[in-house]
Amino acid sequence: MINGIGTLETSQITHALAGTKVDQIEQLARRGELLRASQEFESYFLSYLMKVMRDTVPKGELTANKMGEMYYSFYDEEIGKRAAQAGGIGLSAFVLEAVARNEDLARSPANLSSSVKS
Repeated sequence: MINGIGTLETSQITHALAGTKVDQIEQLARRGELLRASQEFESYFLSYLMKVMRDTVPKGELTANKMGEMYYSFYDEEIGKRAAQAGGIGLSAFVLEAVARNEDLARSPANLSSSVKS
């Protein structure tokens, strides 16, 4: 009978540890998704910034047609992607910090106690 109880407690502990491992893995996956999303956002922003900057420059003879516009569209997109992957202008880090700050505020004890009072 004691062995049965010991086995039960061991299985509960194992299950609890497995649950925390799953939670940690889910948090890491979520952070990876957030990082990827923030880098994609920064990439899009930088690509758009390049496009708008390019619109201020007079068009040359080689790029004054649809094919030239398409080339620069792809070029700006690739420059934006590479710049974001290399660290960008800090927009990705700012987005990650803002998300972390909002999650911390959502979990803060002050919010929990105010939601209990309501």
